[in-house]
This record gives sequence, C-alpha cells and structure tokens, in this order.
Amino acid sequence: MKTETAGQVTATKQEICALLRAFVNQRPGLDFANYGCATSYRSELRGITRQRADALQLLRAVELRESIEAGELIAAFPRAYSGRLELRETKGKPVLFYCAGQYYATEYRAAVCAVLSSVLWAYFRSNMPTPAGILNGLPIYYGSKRGEGNTAAQWLRRKAKAEFGRGIASRWFN
Repeated sequence: MKTETAGQVTATKQEICALLRAFVNQRPGLDFANYGCATSYRSELRGITRQRADALQLLRAVELRESIEAGELIAAFPRAYSGRLELRETKGKPVLFYCAGQYYATEYRAAVCAVLSSVLWAYFRSNMPTPAGILNGLPIYYGSKRGEGNTAAQWLRRKAKAEFGRGIASRWFN
C-alpha cells in the first residue's frame, strides 16, 4: 500500500527500508589524507562501522513490526537529525538526500539511526502499558522489580535497552 504524506512522497514501507539499507551499506569514502596518523583513521573507521551495525539492527526492528507503516517512517525524516536526511520523490520514485553537517563519512549512518530510533520511540510510546499510578502529577510505570517506579521516558529507555542492549540504547534512545 502506497502512502502519501504532505503531497510530496509516495512510497511503501518496503521501498523506504530498501532505500535506507542501500544508503547505510554504501562506502563511507574516508580519505586517509584527512588524518594525521593511522590510529586516528582506524578510530574513526570503528565508529562508522559501529553506526552501520546499529542502523542495520534498528532497520530490522522497524521491518519486523508490521504496525509501523510508511507514513510513520516518512514523518520521522524531518524531525530526526535536524531533518538533514530527506526522503524526496524524483521522477516518480522515492530517493534519499543527505545534507552533510561537517563530514559526510562520519554522519550519514548516524542520520539513519536517528530516523529509525525516532520511529521506534514513537512505536514504543504508542504501545506503552497503562500507568500504574501517579506521582507528583506524572504517570508512573512499574519496572521489573517491585516498587521500581519509572516515568514514561524512563520506561521507554528501559524498553529500548531490553530490546537492543545498552550500547544502542545509550547512543540512540537518550
């Protein structure tokens, strides 16, 4: 089913996911001449590789959730990562455009992670349990231990940590 948002982009969830996967899997294009030594080059490369792994794991989580639709993905692009990763329609086909902040090679995968984590955050938020009580005017959600009260944001971060692990949760859900 095609979804149209803001009269600009018409794409299916599968098309958007395929675009994101191809975008993440492209080579970063690091230039060794931009680095003073092999150590700093390799350090940058490790971070970029970690972002690729994070993006692919988040993308898989979005693909597996049938209730996440194309419209939700399309809506996440302008609100995540300052809107620098854009989904546009060119010649009737959806295309990704990225506007680099400082160094394209180190941030294009992070933009994908930000978009996907935004979609997943909204998905987790819409599927939260009923609050167990109210404390200081805020709804409280109980964790795994008795008496462990969480605000909505704390509950969402724990959910992300349980689903993706501490690393991805701390990088993309904080």
